[in-house]
Amino acid sequence: MDSFIQNIAAAFGLKCKSVSRERFGHLCVLEDGGLVLVQKLQKAACGGHSEAQLEGISFQHEVKEHLLNQDFGTLDSFFSSVQTDAPYHKAGDDVFTASKHFDHPKANFSRADELLAVVENLAKMHKTLLGANFTKSPFRRFDGLFSDTAAVQMAGLKKKIMKAGKFSDFDMLFLKGFSMFEKNMDVASVIDLRALGNNNNNVCHNLLKQENIFMGDAPIFTNFVMAGFGHPVQDLVYVVKRYLKAGHMGDLSLSRIFDAYNKHNPLEGVSLEGFCALLQYPDKFIKLSKDYYSKKRNFAPITYLARMEECFQRHDALEAYLKLR
Repeated sequence: MDSFIQNIAAAFGLKCKSVSRERFGHLCVLEDGGLVLVQKLQKAACGGHSEAQLEGISFQHEVKEHLLNQDFGTLDSFFSSVQTDAPYHKAGDDVFTASKHFDHPKANFSRADELLAVVENLAKMHKTLLGANFTKSPFRRFDGLFSDTAAVQMAGLKKKIMKAGKFSDFDMLFLKGFSMFEKNMDVASVIDLRALGNNNNNVCHNLLKQENIFMGDAPIFTNFVMAGFGHPVQDLVYVVKRYLKAGHMGDLSLSRIFDAYNKHNPLEGVSLEGFCALLQYPDKFIKLSKDYYSKKRNFAPITYLARMEECFQRHDALEAYLKLR
């Protein structure tokens, strides 16, 4: 396998000194000491790779190249195939990418200084990407964290459950959640959702977990697989929720996070109050409920019950945190 990966790396003009298996691919140590992550693209359901998948990689490449050309900073940029100059290489029926990798520590959102550094760099990234012209399209559609129809859909589910009259364990948790989250579903009454829809002038990362951020001289954003068009507040909400999940809420107020972002890229039309409303929007509860009831199960898997309970715990933690803002 090592020799095969070395041959793949050579297709990108790279010479590997050693190869090791990692969770998401193969890590190559280059002769100059640099690190490269070689990954095989997952095949589609049809058993091959669609043009949309390949265009999606090219979109990520365009986003990263734009950032690099604007001196944004370090990224997990793709290497290009020696043969085709594309940011991927075809080997038989398989497709591979090669991207820069780093040995810096991963971001620790429980540290206030690191979280603020991430937020400030995120604002700079959004500002740098604003209005850029991309010729390719994202592969994965990201519809955003918020929906103006979810409240009606959840009310419809409640009505259906109450009409049936027999409640499963999941039904009971859903009804509890509906009562808890109902007031937070109507985001449109607080903020203009149309401004948060797909917007071709803004690009969001959409997957800024700690494991996708390395802490170098500045935070290094990686894994742009979910990158797409949208309102930048989506990324900020995502990061704050990951911060709350880390469990150190008292270290950093929401107003400090909000101000740190706005210092570099003001969120037009989004006040601190509006941002609080977006944070309280129960996207996990809505997604979990829709997924469960769409499959028309006769029983509730333990994982679904546990994830619903987790939604309640996060809600309580968020409510406590917002009182500190």
